[in-house]
Amino acid sequence: MNMAGTQPVSWEDRRAEARHKAAGSVTLRLDEEYQVPFEARLMDVSASGFRARHANSQLRSGQECDFTLPGTRGRAKAVWNRTTPDFIETGFLILLHETA
Repeated sequence: MNMAGTQPVSWEDRRAEARHKAAGSVTLRLDEEYQVPFEARLMDVSASGFRARHANSQLRSGQECDFTLPGTRGRAKAVWNRTTPDFIETGFLILLHETA
């Protein structure tokens, strides 16, 4: 339902930064003790974050994890998750990164 004739705003329109399509994988490791790193498929990147698809249902919004991308590694926070029957998609905010 629109209020006063306004148009609905899509998720993409609300992004503050430009996103760029990306390919390849990102390795993620949760903080929990003995947690095994897992691979995710990189979907897009921006100056402060990235979006990835994976199958790890242990990853929750608000959790921090280590990440490794070609040429960079760091720490990121899971901001949101979208779960479908086939995959989980997560948006990450980069907290810290360094050149690998």
